[in-house]
Amino acid sequence: MNALADLITRSAERFADRIAAVCGTHHATFEEMELRANTLAKAMSTSLGLHKGDRVAILLPNCIESIITDFALIKAALIRVPINSRFTAREIEYILRHSGSRAIVTDNTRENVIESLISSLPELRHAIVIAGSPKAAPFVPWDAIACCSCVEGYAIATSDDDGYMIAYTSGTTGMPKGVVTTVASRWAGVLHTYANELFITPDDAMLHAASLAHGSGTKVLPYFAKGARSVVMPKFDPREFFRLVEGQRVTTTWLVPTMIGMLVESFSAQCSLGTLHTIFYAGSPMPRPLLRRAVATFGPIFVQIYGLTEAPQPDLILSKSDHQVQLALDDRGPFPAGHPAIGVSVKVLNDAGEQVPCGEIGELAVTGKHLMTGYWNDPAATQDTLRHGWCMTGDLAQRDAHGLHYLVGRKRDLIISGGFNVYPKEVEDVLYQLDALEDCAVIGEPDPLWGEVVHAFVTCKPGLQLTETMILDHCKLQLAEYKKPRRISLVAALPLTANGKPDKKRLQTLLTASPDVHGASQ
Repeated sequence: MNALADLITRSAERFADRIAAVCGTHHATFEEMELRANTLAKAMSTSLGLHKGDRVAILLPNCIESIITDFALIKAALIRVPINSRFTAREIEYILRHSGSRAIVTDNTRENVIESLISSLPELRHAIVIAGSPKAAPFVPWDAIACCSCVEGYAIATSDDDGYMIAYTSGTTGMPKGVVTTVASRWAGVLHTYANELFITPDDAMLHAASLAHGSGTKVLPYFAKGARSVVMPKFDPREFFRLVEGQRVTTTWLVPTMIGMLVESFSAQCSLGTLHTIFYAGSPMPRPLLRRAVATFGPIFVQIYGLTEAPQPDLILSKSDHQVQLALDDRGPFPAGHPAIGVSVKVLNDAGEQVPCGEIGELAVTGKHLMTGYWNDPAATQDTLRHGWCMTGDLAQRDAHGLHYLVGRKRDLIISGGFNVYPKEVEDVLYQLDALEDCAVIGEPDPLWGEVVHAFVTCKPGLQLTETMILDHCKLQLAEYKKPRRISLVAALPLTANGKPDKKRLQTLLTASPDVHGASQ
């Protein structure tokens, strides 16, 4: 039995002629998605000689073929290795080599990159290319194996403990680690979506504006199983977003805060949002001023989801009604990440592994059937993260008496200045109160006197003015002396990770490598 494959097949039978996926001018019905996934799965297992448990990388932009590939890997009992399409050749090579991928599915935009790498990757036997130029083996045209015939009912049996995916972390503390999840983990994720996020119906349509290789992509299967459509954007663009919401009668979407900020800036009276009833956001906290503007623009339709690669979302969830309550409070208070999701247990622990009282800060730990089994070929890192059945998230948090959890910052980002703990997120929340500030990231900078001092990297909104004096005057009113930035760098843009978060590791590297990056000492 292959329960996940059965989920796809049952939906194809029930909703056969309905449109399952749309991307630009292309679309596919539920039956077409099923048949093409079966065809590709069988070809991988027979023509390409891939076996259950082999790793297959997916390096594709958002497209219908990406969804078909994902379904085919489920049916062939192969382990997917998603790779962000924005990665460089070096990053791609590392993941392919570390995972031992036997095949990769890509398109003509990355074909030359794979061609330059494949000779140095002996385990990589096949490169399936969409719309590629004719090449000899190991390159295989997509049309030759995914569209050559229509295969019905193909699936290789799986068990709960079989591997489902190796997803690589963003590598903010070193080289990316391969997070291994199982078939049981994926099942739990599907059920958590139904239990915590939405009652999905065939009338729903989810707009995938964020990468299918990350959080947005985890919603495709739950929506497909309920007969709902996936509307796929190859590349995020605010104007196209609004056009698709209206034209495709989109009801839900999944975004990161940076995207929401761009949509708020681009919104006009001509934009119709009549059918859009839910915007999920995740990836990083949303500054309260931006969230307030977003609610004023779109209405009370926001749901915040917290999760991590090792414990896929949702772990914490902040509902639409929770948002309304929190936004009614004083802007200067911290904004919560949410309550524990159904099916997930959450604790806040001290360094001894003991649960801390309400209001005290500790490390957030989660457990549930959705957890990873460990890091690929890295038992030491696995032992450090999975302790006594709990996943240590690395996020510092506190819990209130109502069960709401507040993220304080990353444990590794904690700044110790003159013996006092400084949590970067607290400083960032204060900086976001400045109307002219567009984005910011706070890190610790080594200092011979204080051990570390607070260094703030900030960007200014176009057309507005922001000076070091303005920033310091604001911080003096809101922060204790040891918490306020001692160094300020006004920059054109912040470096971002592949997931769209400020890349603090790179900022630390810039401080070490470039004295010019250091802002004025305060």
